[in-house]
Amino acid sequence: MVRQIEIDEDTDRILGELAQTYEGDLSKALADLVHAHDSVECFLDEIEEIHRSSLSAQVERAERGFREGRFTTWDEVKQRNGL
Repeated sequence: MVRQIEIDEDTDRILGELAQTYEGDLSKALADLVHAHDSVECFLDEIEEIHRSSLSAQVERAERGFREGRFTTWDEVKQRNGL
């Protein structure tokens, strides 16, 4: 299959460097990169599912802290400190 895409110069440079691992074959490099991305996404979904209760508890604890005024947002910290 042939597909034409537009990429920026930085992405082109990185893809070219990655392709060196594949004897300069951009198609193989891009295919492996896309498959790796898919594998990482699946892995992250599994990890999130395994730790769902812990993550939900952390979110609830943080939201409660903000509601109760115990936490300060990053924007508030920057404003207080003139950043």
